[in-house]
Amino acid sequence: MVTTRSMKSGQKSASAQGATGEQTIPEPAKPALSTEEKKKPDPPPTGASAEDASKQEPQLRTYRGNCHCKAFVYEVELPEIKFVLECNCSICHKKGYLWVFPEEGRFKIVKGTDDTLARYTFGPKKLTHRFCPTCATPVMGEFVEGDKRALNVRAIQGISTWALEKQPYDGAALGEKHVPPEHKGPLPPAIDGHKLYTGSCHCGAVTVAFMSKPLDETFTDLTAECNCSICGRNGYRWTYPSNKRVVLFASDEGNLGRYSFARHVLNKTFCRICGVCMTNEYNDLSDEERKALGALPARGFAKSMKTQHPLNLRVFSNVDLARLRAPKLNDGAKIISPRYVNP
Repeated sequence: MVTTRSMKSGQKSASAQGATGEQTIPEPAKPALSTEEKKKPDPPPTGASAEDASKQEPQLRTYRGNCHCKAFVYEVELPEIKFVLECNCSICHKKGYLWVFPEEGRFKIVKGTDDTLARYTFGPKKLTHRFCPTCATPVMGEFVEGDKRALNVRAIQGISTWALEKQPYDGAALGEKHVPPEHKGPLPPAIDGHKLYTGSCHCGAVTVAFMSKPLDETFTDLTAECNCSICGRNGYRWTYPSNKRVVLFASDEGNLGRYSFARHVLNKTFCRICGVCMTNEYNDLSDEERKALGALPARGFAKSMKTQHPLNLRVFSNVDLARLRAPKLNDGAKIISPRYVNP
């Protein structure tokens, strides 16, 4: 489905969302370049032939992206995606965003409408975060001015995000320091050698309390990233505690989203207001209820997950993921059946 053609300018460099939502878009004379592309010679001087000039111009490719439940599908023209911007601000970190910035007019909706995706803004409201209200996939950010947008590469089909060059951006240093929302719900019981961690979505409507061994370089419990259809899109960094050590809380239950599919054994929980993905909650359904949903046979998976409550470590603002041991990389895209079919 990929098509190519030359362009006058390509992916734009842009700063990412800051701690309070500040965002600016530098207007570079040239598109942002990968490390390899930076070594290429400058464009030919004025008067060079069109053929020579075209050799210097990046080729556009047509990429397709979508949320997991397939309610929203789009196409975008970009140079080949080899690098992304990774911001450490309060919302980019929680959502696991990996940004690219298409030119204006290169984006079109294939399925759904402009109102299919939910909207979330904060701070100066210069950027609107768009996510699916059903499956929580963080699709993109839309800038207030013009037709400018930032796309989350995790939602683009056929991209191995593990293989991309990631350009860090210190968005956390911009504006006022983000104050993590307070967990006001129940707490898990204390355990010797463990400490209490509390985390939250971005807006604070959904929080979580976790009794854990210290989440630093001494932490030896399993952590993982997965490239399956849902984990790859939603950017989870998993750990797998027992459900007795986890309390997921929303003062208004209506703000707590749940998404299940295929075997319907687990609910991917998320905040309906800001779209931050929280946990993997056991979906306590009877066989009859699963059958009514058209669930695939669980084959023992339901029983194995009944006492677990996997957590997305990104929701803990006071946990530095860089201090933890490298996560296990699970090739769920190949080993989990049935295979997901991109729309």
